[in-house]
Amino acid sequence: MSEGIPCIYLFVDESGTHGGSHAFVLGGLAIHEDDASRLQQALDTLVIDHLDRVPPNLDEYELHAAELRNAKKPAANKQGPVSVWARVPRQTRLAILEDAYKKVASFQCTNRKLPPALFGVVVDAHFRSDWDAIEKEQFAYEVLLNKFDVMLKTLRTREELPNRGLVIHDRRVIAERDIQTWTSEWRATAGKVGQLRNLADVPLFSDSRATRLLQVADLVSYALFRRYRPGAEDGAYFDILWPLFHADGGAIHGCVHYSPSYGQGSCSCEPCSARLATESRQLFLRKARISNAQGDQLPPVGVLDQSE
Repeated sequence: MSEGIPCIYLFVDESGTHGGSHAFVLGGLAIHEDDASRLQQALDTLVIDHLDRVPPNLDEYELHAAELRNAKKPAANKQGPVSVWARVPRQTRLAILEDAYKKVASFQCTNRKLPPALFGVVVDAHFRSDWDAIEKEQFAYEVLLNKFDVMLKTLRTREELPNRGLVIHDRRVIAERDIQTWTSEWRATAGKVGQLRNLADVPLFSDSRATRLLQVADLVSYALFRRYRPGAEDGAYFDILWPLFHADGGAIHGCVHYSPSYGQGSCSCEPCSARLATESRQLFLRKARISNAQGDQLPPVGVLDQSE
């Protein structure tokens, strides 16, 4: 990076762009440049071990969650590209998928102060009914990038670990120019959430076959998408990843769920519960500080913290 400042990459992918989806989901993996190639190699090795061979077209064995679960052999009377996973037994594919989630969760970073961190934003289809699909996507991207930006700021100011952020997104041709334009605007001035001050550039776009780390972003977005699927929730993959979402001071900041039920306090999912707990704690501490400033007799804040 310029001026010798190291880089933290944020690899991003989305789910729920098809019509009628229950939510728009963004999933991201933030990883330091010193660890990027190591995780890439670990995932390559995982695929090779399960296939019991080194295929010459290893890059085509993409860790794409939906494809691993549902790859089907083509009908005899149909032409077109065939997934390489279609000829791999489903049991093997599912084992690869689960082990990929576990490999990400157990990855050991080079610097313990710079562990990989996950980010996720889920915008329910019924959230802000006055917004169209583009407005909801724009909001989701702004939230995701601001949370990444805040993490970079914290590393710089509190940990004295200056790093620039570079966002790498899976190819999304129809939206790439919009995403880059939005980001340029948020770097120049604050949007709905805040101003981006720690990104090296606008998001770059790449084919997910080029790097396993974009494939990890797909695993994150897929896990979130299934976690919030109405009537058929499946949190198995999400549960593996949940401890990795970015946290600060014990509060989870890296994963948020926006739905009409949040304001009513009726959503009990992990991100909403964590968010409510954080907001309640902050409100409680503000009231305690005000009461102490007014001379009321209250226990010290440290004692209050321990009782929560």
